Amino acid sequence: MKRILMTGALFAALPAPALLAQEAGDVSCIEVAEPVVSLDYGSRYTDESEDRSDLDEASNDAVDAALGPIDDFIVALTGKANDAARDGDAEAAACVVDALAVWAEADAISDLESMNANLSSPSRFGAMALAYLQAKSAAEIDPDQAELIEGWLVERARHATQWFDTEAPTMASQNNLRAWAGLAAAAVGEAAGNDYLKAWAHTTFALVACQADEDGALKWEMERGPRALHYQIHAVAPLVVGGALLQDDGYPTFEMCDGAVHRAVEFIPAAFDAPGMVEEKAGEPQTFTTGEDELKSFELAWAEAYLSLFDAPEIEAFVEEYRPLGNSKLGGSQSALW
Repeated sequence: MKRILMTGALFAALPAPALLAQEAGDVSCIEVAEPVVSLDYGSRYTDESEDRSDLDEASNDAVDAALGPIDDFIVALTGKANDAARDGDAEAAACVVDALAVWAEADAISDLESMNANLSSPSRFGAMALAYLQAKSAAEIDPDQAELIEGWLVERARHATQWFDTEAPTMASQNNLRAWAGLAAAAVGEAAGNDYLKAWAHTTFALVACQADEDGALKWEMERGPRALHYQIHAVAPLVVGGALLQDDGYPTFEMCDGAVHRAVEFIPAAFDAPGMVEEKAGEPQTFTTGEDELKSFELAWAEAYLSLFDAPEIEAFVEEYRPLGNSKLGGSQSALW
């Protein structure tokens, strides 16, 4: 997170009072939901859907209900985090840190009772780590709060790395879900100064991105039938933002495998220009071309990180109509970050 890390480095050189910890639950500036400790739910898709593309409405609603309180908390958290990063707002940073301390104290998201809970939790605690990074860019954190929050985030990330390495199903261990776990590891690694997590993130990005074909299509995302392009976009987000986050640490995410991440990025506008290319690879017309889905701004939020590093006129032109770009799981408003 180039802009945030630079801002944080500048701030650290200035004298500033530590943020004062509040009592758990007494966070007036963010409505802190009851920490969610346990998660247990099944798939969003029907049992008969071999390519995991046919949603089961009841199961989808159950997953949304389980994750809803976490996602609502992330939205509130990233709003304040963006204020901290954009304006150097120490009060907003205090809100973020105090709210996270409540969840850390409760050891939130630690009891993952199903495969699908393990698959979807990294993007959630990863988003919290990105919010925490923004708070650190704006204010000096109370050491006790920092130890509490960073220790909790590292435990969550270490669990995810072990689970994806040893227990994840074949597809999930190599597709967009693995990439989101990589982004979470990168964000937590940056926040806590954990080199193991940064290295694991880079290895994960290599595993996912290096499967891109010469056009940039990601192997496992093309297995998703009519939602292949949707999942290609979903995979590119953590690859790009995670790669950008690690850029200053010397990890060559964008250079590996003859620029595999670049190809995966460039595949997206090309696929919208020539839908037949995706249909041929995935074996079915895509939901974006049949009218079942409409491309949304949050799906392209990764472009700001990419454009902060590379001159890419085709990507610039493709995302222009969707600005401003933001995604709470990528840290919120991307203009505040990059």
